[in-house]
Amino acid sequence: MSVDGEMGELLTLTSETPLPTVEGLQRSVLVEGEKTAFPAGDDARASVTIFNGKTGETINHLAAGPLPNDAEQLQGADWAYEAVRCAAEGQRVAIVVPAGDAVGGDPADQGFTDVAKDDPFVFVLDFLAPYDQFADCESLTPRDEQYPEVDLGDGTSEPTITIPECIEAPEELEIEVLVEGDGAVVAADQNIMTNYVGVYWNGAERFDGSWNETGVQFSTAAGALIDGFTQAMVGQKIGSTILVTVPSELGYDDGNTRTFVLQLVGPAPAG
Repeated sequence: MSVDGEMGELLTLTSETPLPTVEGLQRSVLVEGEKTAFPAGDDARASVTIFNGKTGETINHLAAGPLPNDAEQLQGADWAYEAVRCAAEGQRVAIVVPAGDAVGGDPADQGFTDVAKDDPFVFVLDFLAPYDQFADCESLTPRDEQYPEVDLGDGTSEPTITIPECIEAPEELEIEVLVEGDGAVVAADQNIMTNYVGVYWNGAERFDGSWNETGVQFSTAAGALIDGFTQAMVGQKIGSTILVTVPSELGYDDGNTRTFVLQLVGPAPAG
């Protein structure tokens, strides 16, 4: 197994494809790291690039974020626990699993029409140095006094959101257009292909996200999304990237303020 790319960045699969079919999960270390493994129960910090082992295509890339070294927390994601359970800082680990196991069923149901259940999917994880999730306010350069700070990178991989410890969570919905698109304006009751990443305000811990070339389908119909998402998307232009901070009552009503970066990739395909 061979890949190309800087540690923690979007990688390229350089092995000849199609890779052989596999039975069960296979783990290999591509780059050796430190000798001391992450303690059980602690969070490691890892980026993940996912490949279709049949075609060599990149399926998704997840920017560096916390990965718990805990089997219970990673239930249903065996590939992730097998990668982290004996990993160490600086290590690059490849996990190869049958596509059916990776998607939890028939790959065709997830849009992989030419992939059989025993064809391989490849997860490559780069384990990076831990970092302080709060930023030092004195080191930040405010954008017209707007926070949090966002590193969009080249726009093809998941952005990084930094929340200063000294800034209190807003009580109302905050929307900021980071990149203005030039497409049509998003209407209510419309299906949109969207990339997104979300972090908790209290600690900037990533809790959810998906970032790839096509995006995932969201609907702006009433009740389809949390209210903060719907309000942020309607009226924006396709192609825009938006920073949205959502108070609990406009989100999941669990007492947590969350901050998201949304990228409005395009209208959903007809049908």
